[in-house]
Amino acid sequence: MATTVIDANRLKGILLQPGATWKTIDGEFTKPGSIYKNWVLPLALIGPICGAIGTFVFGLSFGPVVGVYRVPITGIGTIAVVDFVFGVVGVWGLSLVISLLAPTFGGQRNDVQGLKAAAYASTAWFIAGAFQLVPQLALVRWLVALYSMYLLFSGVPIVMKPSKDQAMGYAIVAVLGAVVVALLVMAVHTAFTPDYGTLRARV
Repeated sequence: MATTVIDANRLKGILLQPGATWKTIDGEFTKPGSIYKNWVLPLALIGPICGAIGTFVFGLSFGPVVGVYRVPITGIGTIAVVDFVFGVVGVWGLSLVISLLAPTFGGQRNDVQGLKAAAYASTAWFIAGAFQLVPQLALVRWLVALYSMYLLFSGVPIVMKPSKDQAMGYAIVAVLGAVVVALLVMAVHTAFTPDYGTLRARV
């Protein structure tokens, strides 16, 4: 029976032994629904839930000059839902970019393999969302999230099988695509973040 509980061994493997884990992932027969249900959706919940708790407890910081402001529960809920939805959409968008680029670099378009690359490379990005529990750890959060770029760089050549002489170029372009997707997701988050002028300063 399928489960939505994250495979701890897979989680440990992709973070600590990505090379060997990517080879295992490459050979697995799976369907997109399974990847979303058993990996992307549960991990995508981490950031929104931790962010909601952190904002409720500590407030929302607009920097040392402006200060920290309290956000209404409805606002916190809206941001959490938006972050979850666009976190998942971001994985889908990146998977499509990776798959569509494959023929350009000597590979073949394969949407399932592209989803594998995007979903498992995003692991560090999603795990980093846990640091939103404590806003003061924002720098640590971004450092952990950046590890996803390395995971993608190392995974694309294995999972998508481009020609050997174009593998590095493919990986670099995939990482650039991931940066664009991440910026778009963050832009949407910012668009739904209340302006401090509408909020009450935290005492």
